[in-house]
Amino acid sequence: MPEPPFCRQESMKVWVLTLTGLRNDRDAGGPFGVDCWLPGYRPDAFRKLVRLDNHETQQRRMENGQPAVPLTDNRKPGMDRYAEKSRRVSAWLLISVLLPAAVAFGLLYRQEFAVPYQDDYPVIVDFANDYSQLHGFTAKLLDIATKQNSDYKLGFVHFVVAMEMEFAGHLNFPVLVNLGNLSLIAIAYLLWRVYRRDGSDKNGQLMEFIPISALFFSLTYWESLDWAMAGLQNLPVILFSLLALYLLISKPGVSPSPLLLFLSCISAMLAAFSSANGFLLAPVGLLMLVRRRNFEASVVWCASFAVPIAAYLYHYTPSYVSVDTIHRGSYVAKLGYFFAFMGCAIPSRNAAGLLGLVISAVLLLALRSRVERTNPVAFYFTLWILLTAGLVAWLRQTIASRYSIYSVLLLTFCYWFLFRYVSSRFSAFNQKRFYVASTILAASFFLMRDWSAYEHLVQRRQMVLAGMEHYRANPEVNPPTIDPVLAKAFPDEPDRERVTLNKAIQLNVYTLSPNQ
Repeated sequence: MPEPPFCRQESMKVWVLTLTGLRNDRDAGGPFGVDCWLPGYRPDAFRKLVRLDNHETQQRRMENGQPAVPLTDNRKPGMDRYAEKSRRVSAWLLISVLLPAAVAFGLLYRQEFAVPYQDDYPVIVDFANDYSQLHGFTAKLLDIATKQNSDYKLGFVHFVVAMEMEFAGHLNFPVLVNLGNLSLIAIAYLLWRVYRRDGSDKNGQLMEFIPISALFFSLTYWESLDWAMAGLQNLPVILFSLLALYLLISKPGVSPSPLLLFLSCISAMLAAFSSANGFLLAPVGLLMLVRRRNFEASVVWCASFAVPIAAYLYHYTPSYVSVDTIHRGSYVAKLGYFFAFMGCAIPSRNAAGLLGLVISAVLLLALRSRVERTNPVAFYFTLWILLTAGLVAWLRQTIASRYSIYSVLLLTFCYWFLFRYVSSRFSAFNQKRFYVASTILAASFFLMRDWSAYEHLVQRRQMVLAGMEHYRANPEVNPPTIDPVLAKAFPDEPDRERVTLNKAIQLNVYTLSPNQ
């Protein structure tokens, strides 16, 4: 008996089509590109793929009078065109989501510099000088966890620097800068996981995420970027905080597994070691677990903060600047700074305060709509940001560019919530109109803030490199900084930076780059 035309190799496995009662033939075809049919095939039935083991099985079917006749693909011609069009749309949507990130990192790459800047000297260079002279695991670990800089004990920054010293033997600032910048990618991915609409197709999810991508990569928080110390403090605390809550509330209404609880606690510890507002995760996570009556996990969650708290309390000395700030300013002024912090994506303090009030109104509406039930991660992460706003308003009473990333994160939450709330309740704001308006506003904000950020980055890079050239001319006298604002606020700081840099060069901890 001759072989079937499509089975030229004896051991070749093929796919054949059988019948079910459904009307859908979109997914016909096998891994070898072969379509065939069985006697009794009905065009109005759905074709399901069933695997035949080998050529011998096919021969038995033919001996029993049931040959499998080759058949051209019976799919409708329009379905292939639809699938191809859908793939093209997916590609363009993915490009639209990634484009803001590509633009932002292109700007950062152009203005990157490989020398220390301001707080890099006490936090990174001075720490590396001391670390290089320590001996023994215990002494080094204690120095990483407990060394104080101003108000903070930046254990995560010190850990990264210590690892670089252990493996490379010297400081490499481009590596440190890029590690901080790359935190943005990880945060953006977590935002995608948190805000994507479950159950919708990928194209819909990508389309809804475009405004969030444009808002997040607007670089209004340029001050924390292309700066080793700021990038390793201000960005990882957000990353680890969001990750801790995401792992703790992986599924709404479901208690975390022991593994997820453990990973969440580790992430919370890293957040606390990254910056002081990481400790605010403790009450946020505790509130969530207690509301779900998960008391055992609550105990483990609280215990995870014991090590960071012990490290902070070990020989801690309050900074006179923070103590003085706490007692300065009225409660009304601090409340004003609280709203300005929420809206500081806009650099003007008054405009930021108004935006903060608008954001507050949206957050109250979200609270009334019980958003913690539909997206608990977004809700509790937003609560953590509000606690951070209160802490900054109480202790700092200032609005800086590095804080604006929190305002941007609040704006992303507002967009996500309003997209689902307003468009479904008011006919004048249907979903399409609201989405188009949001996308236009987000894209405009992205372009304006990235342009402004680039100008600031250019000015900062020029000032830093000019200061380093000034230092090279006479390292024994000239400081590596020529920032008049810093010299006015802290008159002794330029000379301290010169002494710290000279010591690092003498100890071979740091070498000046010949290119900068």
